[in-house]
Amino acid sequence: MKVKVAEKDDILDGTTTVVEAKGEKILLAKVAGRLYAIEGVCSHRGGELWHGRLDGFVIRCPKHGAEYDIRTGEVVGQVKLPLIGKAQNMRAFPVSSDSTGIYVDI
Repeated sequence: MKVKVAEKDDILDGTTTVVEAKGEKILLAKVAGRLYAIEGVCSHRGGELWHGRLDGFVIRCPKHGAEYDIRTGEVVGQVKLPLIGKAQNMRAFPVSSDSTGIYVDI
């Protein structure tokens, strides 16, 4: 089900934001003119990914540094500290846009 989450001009290239759809916080990112969406709360320790650092297609969690590919939601890096567990892959959502809005298929 497609849900309108933002206006077309709400996100600039090279940035991220948090949007909400059906009660779920979603990280919306725009890189090289394309939009991507993954779950917004880190699977590792609940960090808010929209406060993380975007480097190309990788978002780094501000809490413990888990890194996710925004195109797929896959873990691409994580801090290896005992007793804090491992990050898990995040769900990625199809994103589309039209002349007025940005939509996430959730």
